[in-house]
Amino acid sequence: MSTKKFFTMFVLIVLIIFIPILLLNVLVDPFGLFGDKIYKWDSYNFTQNPRTAKIEYINKHKDKFNSYIVGSSGCGSIQVDTLNNYTADSYYNAFYYGSDLMDSYNTIKYLSENTEVENILLGINYNTAMFFDIGDDEINQRMHGKAVGKNLLNFYTTYLFANPRYALAKINDAKEDSFFQKSFDVFLPETGVYDKSTRDVENIGNFEDYVAKENYSVFNNYPREEKKLVELGSFKNCMTDIKKLCDNSGINLEVVVFPIYWEDFDNYDVEELETFYRELANITDFWDFSKSKISTDARYFYDSTHFRNSVGDMMLAKIYNDSEVYMPNDFGHHVDSGNVESFLRDFKSYELKFDDYDYTVEVPVILLHSIDDGEYSISKEQFERQIRLIKESGYNTVSLKDLYDYTEKGVELPDNPILITFDDGYTSNYEVAYPLFKELNMKSTIYLIGSSLGKDTYKETGEEIIPHFDSSEAVEMWESGLIDIQSHSYDMHQSEKFEENSPVRKSVQRFEGESEDEYIKAFKDDFEKESIIIEEITKEPIHSFSYPTGYYSEETEVLLGLLGVKSTLTIDEGKNTIIKGLPQSLFKLKRINIYRDMPDENLLNALK
Repeated sequence: MSTKKFFTMFVLIVLIIFIPILLLNVLVDPFGLFGDKIYKWDSYNFTQNPRTAKIEYINKHKDKFNSYIVGSSGCGSIQVDTLNNYTADSYYNAFYYGSDLMDSYNTIKYLSENTEVENILLGINYNTAMFFDIGDDEINQRMHGKAVGKNLLNFYTTYLFANPRYALAKINDAKEDSFFQKSFDVFLPETGVYDKSTRDVENIGNFEDYVAKENYSVFNNYPREEKKLVELGSFKNCMTDIKKLCDNSGINLEVVVFPIYWEDFDNYDVEELETFYRELANITDFWDFSKSKISTDARYFYDSTHFRNSVGDMMLAKIYNDSEVYMPNDFGHHVDSGNVESFLRDFKSYELKFDDYDYTVEVPVILLHSIDDGEYSISKEQFERQIRLIKESGYNTVSLKDLYDYTEKGVELPDNPILITFDDGYTSNYEVAYPLFKELNMKSTIYLIGSSLGKDTYKETGEEIIPHFDSSEAVEMWESGLIDIQSHSYDMHQSEKFEENSPVRKSVQRFEGESEDEYIKAFKDDFEKESIIIEEITKEPIHSFSYPTGYYSEETEVLLGLLGVKSTLTIDEGKNTIIKGLPQSLFKLKRINIYRDMPDENLLNALK
């Protein structure tokens, strides 16, 4: 074979190999660099490499934003909507997981030169003085070429001819995509934050139960390793450059040091931490949230280094002086060059010790249904006797709104708080329970079935059922201030005995063979119908949901959380640990069922 023919064959082979790879990477676009015209899947692209995909997203939408959050993954717990409400600005969360301070500098520089920027909130921790300019050898860690001033031809060529496994993974993942969070799809592109829709409704209660979970076992044997701040010099220089850049560009810079889990402090050298703070204070003022009661409780963290969204809310509330949001008295310190030495004295002397006495409370929740002689009801005599017993035993009834105020605002509850609930919405709740609660000045919450409101027959069948109170009676109870009316679904508590169609929606459980889209539509449609009824009674959106038959799942918790529900109730037996600063401790509440002929002694033992 001649040299010319060999060269031609070689070129053809190269083209045959590389043109399909190029086309695959352009069309599938696993990193969101080429318009992603087929999938239009920003959240996926962000997950693969937020450094590239977020710059592309910001370039397309920069007219929407005037301020940015920059830093590593700790910034993912700072909610853009909350920050915008405080400042009246339009923030975007441009954080990257695994970001170092050089990444932050390059991002701020790029934003200042290519967008209108009024404010930068820079989130840092001690890692910014441990690692610096780590590099971008990994394709899913590489900074955008535009942000670091690299040769754009080389930059885009890298992604044009990237290993096809990334594009093939996107194709396969698209087949598995879901309304609910997947590991390959963890961002909310509109704000840039992590999608924590599942984590934000995860029940968090008793400390021992929490750390016993496999996901949080790290807190039982916290990693011990020497963490040296070997890049303190680079940290100082880069922070100085960031401050100068912001000052010269007329950008307001707000720096925050993130909360640190208390056992992690043992991994650091105290003198190095002092140097870290002194250097930072000499460059700019900042907010420090590293040490407080929050640091001592694993429940405020979801892994060894990352804190929950509610802690991010506390940070913003402290910065913007919002007294309506709970935070410990020792949470957050504003530090500058004038007070850094007094701050460091307090920092070194602060004793980190777990003690949740003053921010947690045990709350039993009572479950009742109808008060009559039916098989699954309790008698009027038993009901009145045991309600009086509860009061005489020193328990004080609370409403769900009392619990919301406790978790969100830190408003104290009375001694021995107890929540009394009724499921279904029976007439006996109005005729028997309501008068007794008025007499004793006790509170309760009734969860009604919307399709049964005011009915004594099952839907249109004419089949008799236990009578349910009507809307006027519900309004009367609610207006008393003692009785709350909430949701037990509109029609997801169907009776197999009376339903003619199959399958029967006995609970919120998804039918076998029902698609995700069909299920979500059915769930939301039912919720909307129930919302109309509840809002006509209370003039407020539904805020609490009791699961029909007690069935629940991670999916139902997420859906209800997204629909604005702030508490869910199960029929799981037990008491509940409610925690200030963790509103999600009101999800999946356990209840104590008062059954027919339940001995008084058994009831009191269950409450203890």
